[in-house]
Amino acid sequence: MRYCSKPAKRAAAALALLTGYCLLSSCGKAVISGNENSYSVEYNGVTYDSTVFYNADSDRKRIGMAENGAYVYSVGGFDPPKYLLVVGSDNSGCFIAQGETVPTSGTVSKALIDPGVRSDNSKWLSKKEDLDMLEEISSLTGELETFTIDNYFTDGNSFYYVYDESGVSCEENWGGYVAYAQGNWIYIPPDSNCTYDWGEANSVTVTAIAIKDKDLIQRMCSSDLTKYIEY
Repeated sequence: MRYCSKPAKRAAAALALLTGYCLLSSCGKAVISGNENSYSVEYNGVTYDSTVFYNADSDRKRIGMAENGAYVYSVGGFDPPKYLLVVGSDNSGCFIAQGETVPTSGTVSKALIDPGVRSDNSKWLSKKEDLDMLEEISSLTGELETFTIDNYFTDGNSFYYVYDESGVSCEENWGGYVAYAQGNWIYIPPDSNCTYDWGEANSVTVTAIAIKDKDLIQRMCSSDLTKYIEY
């Protein structure tokens, strides 16, 4: 019987590791034709068109690299992917499979916190109690009042709904804006038709509903909805 020498065993082990690495990383080969700046890309025979969507970090999975070395992620856990995110060194691009859409109604599975303004996909709400809290905020009624927000980008947060476990959201899914202004917590609903009167240094005058329920405010302040808001 012929036995492998130790060097041969080490070589075989190294080859196995390299093969495994290649399978996981595609050995740097392109998995899509196109890149983050393309109008459309091709992946496994499917055409994906450039679009805009938001997603949470937890809903994306790296599947390889583009022609220019940009990282390619599938979003939402679909097989084959419905949504692709291509992240380059200076830019990123969102792509949707032809014939697919971003759900704009259905069961709320998640709410993304200000992904558009901060370009930060690390904050979201998905626990039932947090989604219930957002539902309470969204159901607020009352007279619209005028408030001045010192800095629109640090004194408040927008939130965007994700429906039916799709993993993606869009501008149409904007649930509103919560802020702290003039000693009050306020909510700007999507249908408020408020006019933003921009001032200096990101100051803005808005029309909004004052949030007066102390229990609701407490739950808001213990969630990521109010992260980075100065109050």
